[in-house]
Amino acid sequence: MLLMLDDLYETAPWDELDAVVFDVGNVLVRFDPDKMLHEFFPGQEELQQRLMPRVYRTPYWIMLDHGIITYDEALDAMTGHEGDLRESIRYILQNWQDLKETVPEGIETLRAVKAHGKKAYVLSNYHTDAFAYIEKKYDFFSLFDGKVVSAEIGLLKPDPAIYRRLTEKYGLKPTRSVFIDDTPVNVEAAMTLGWQGVCYNEPGKLKRFFA
Repeated sequence: MLLMLDDLYETAPWDELDAVVFDVGNVLVRFDPDKMLHEFFPGQEELQQRLMPRVYRTPYWIMLDHGIITYDEALDAMTGHEGDLRESIRYILQNWQDLKETVPEGIETLRAVKAHGKKAYVLSNYHTDAFAYIEKKYDFFSLFDGKVVSAEIGLLKPDPAIYRRLTEKYGLKPTRSVFIDDTPVNVEAAMTLGWQGVCYNEPGKLKRFFA
């Protein structure tokens, strides 16, 4: 049976690790569609309720992360036959990355990884332009030794190929690499390929384990 690293050890076994690989969304940078819609369209609850399924809960949002459609194509697809939503959807697509907040616990974990002399990498489902924006916005990204971003290579987690791309690109040994993600299926995929895994599914978990 595959067990997550924090179920095998009470604290991180640093001597058994060469690298820690981080997801971005809700591990390093907050992704909260509900909050975004409330801040973009305050007091417009009906509009928010209409936009949520048209934008964030469509395959088109995933296609952006996959790198197989552009923002303009996503705008057309998300609008569909609801033309009155077009300008609101356009506003979201042009500004959603501005409302990102950091996840302090994740950043503290990144700094702990580097303080222990280990390599740190990004493995994330993210649109190319949006990732370039936050990479410039937040200076902690300079601490990473490398990255694989979904839209840049046309692969999405939990496809095994995206994990292999990272290990091959940077010569990582899976058994000495641990992947941190907030989505269980993404952690499971890494573990199935021989990686160590930690699912960030509760506040304080990373701080307790990697402190």
